[in-house]
Amino acid sequence: MEPLFVLMIVSGIAGLARCFAQARQDARRAAEARWRIARPVWQRAAALVGGEFRSGPGQWGDPRMQISVVCENVALLVDHDIDPGDASVVRYNTRITGTARNPSGLRLRVHEQRLRQASGGAFRARPVDVGDPALDGAFVVKASSPTLARWWLTPPLREALRAAAEYQLTLESHRLTAVRAGLEDDAEKLASAIRAAALVAGRGRALAKELRALSQELGGHIVSGAGTSSAEGEAIIELEHRGRLLTVAFGREARKGPFGTQVRVARAASPSERFALRRRPRRGPARAAAGRSGDDALSRAYELRAEAPDRVALRLGDELRREIAALRPAAIVGDEAAVTLAFGHLETGRERIERAIAIVSALAAPEPRGPYR
Repeated sequence: MEPLFVLMIVSGIAGLARCFAQARQDARRAAEARWRIARPVWQRAAALVGGEFRSGPGQWGDPRMQISVVCENVALLVDHDIDPGDASVVRYNTRITGTARNPSGLRLRVHEQRLRQASGGAFRARPVDVGDPALDGAFVVKASSPTLARWWLTPPLREALRAAAEYQLTLESHRLTAVRAGLEDDAEKLASAIRAAALVAGRGRALAKELRALSQELGGHIVSGAGTSSAEGEAIIELEHRGRLLTVAFGREARKGPFGTQVRVARAASPSERFALRRRPRRGPARAAAGRSGDDALSRAYELRAEAPDRVALRLGDELRREIAALRPAAIVGDEAAVTLAFGHLETGRERIERAIAIVSALAAPEPRGPYR
């Protein structure tokens, strides 16, 4: 009985192996049939975007396709791979990859609500409400900086994302990836996904262009980021204002917190002259500051902490208080070395930054009868 029992087990295993091999072969044939159908579609998509189509055997002899294209001044590669999740079924993934211009270091992921299990593993970012009902209702947006994500996702880009709804787009550092399950068999959809990926990857170029233009308008020069050799995570503009070196930095304060704009000017002060003016959390509807005195508007909107409040009060005259209340920065901090004004968002407008420059200059400038002598 024992040899017969062993023979039955071996025969069963062999039968299962034959069934598995047959299923695998059938799946491979089905996948190749899908590839033959998709090949002319990819050729047409390449023509729609002005790309170059290539086809041939892959490393293991399986049929492969690629599209190389430069769209919106961004070089992209479109190809496909096989999802290894189920060995008995061959599942293709369509993939678009490229190098993005990302001077802000933004991490961004966008995919449809129905794609519950987004591919690509863990993605450290928080959900973002873009403020567009059509996009917020149908898509999940995650980003490392909500304010920067809203700036990034322009109306034309949102429309492009809706046209490429089956793709998950991910921007990390300088890498852009768009992936969808299955081998794309619609030329228009593939062309739309290519354009959407190019717009996401190229948006950082617009930021770099804005910063270069702002630098010229302010009469300064960019010393890092936005086109220099150090182009990730932070951009800094240096300029001279009333004989003082001043910097306008676009990045994260102390490498943490939200991405924003900081205006900083050097000063010489004693430790007793430290202060921090921070905006109070908003409760209820916003109150207009116009019509109030500068002191009233400032005290309602901001909390002041200082080691020598009287010295700070000497500096904060009515006109300066009104200007701070109207500009509404996130915080103004002074220590022994500098005064820094921080916006809680990405600010690239020349007028508002010039007003910030005037504020920090007034708080840092020496006066014969005031502090910081």
